[in-house]
Amino acid sequence: MGLSSEMVNSHEGFAVKPQKEIKEVDWDEVEVLIIPGGDIGEIEGNKQLTSIIKKLDNNGKYIGAICSAVELIKQAGILEGREYTDNHRNHVDTYKVSRNIITAKANGYVDFAIELGKMLNIYSDKEDYNETVRFFKYFENN
Repeated sequence: MGLSSEMVNSHEGFAVKPQKEIKEVDWDEVEVLIIPGGDIGEIEGNKQLTSIIKKLDNNGKYIGAICSAVELIKQAGILEGREYTDNHRNHVDTYKVSRNIITAKANGYVDFAIELGKMLNIYSDKEDYNETVRFFKYFENN
């Protein structure tokens, strides 16, 4: 999903074409909103996005923000009174969960993804979870 259907280029040079524009999304059907980091300059202060973030939070939907995207959910006012982490030095945790919100530093993406999986109850059992951690966090193939 993007603010428009125009291609978006990542800092690393990846080109991504949004499948839907923000105005086309049925927000009542959304269970999880993940906002990646990077340069948020073009979407910072976007009233439509801010309204959607607030609505999803009010409805108890899961919201994830990594790196500079944490600033977007801060601007929406949903982090007030909650624990979170971001890229500032005084935040030492790579990720932090507070009810339905998960935030992560730029280098916390693996922990973020694994923890989001727990929040969404995607692991079939403890062994499935442990296997995921071993493979993605510690690069073990077995």
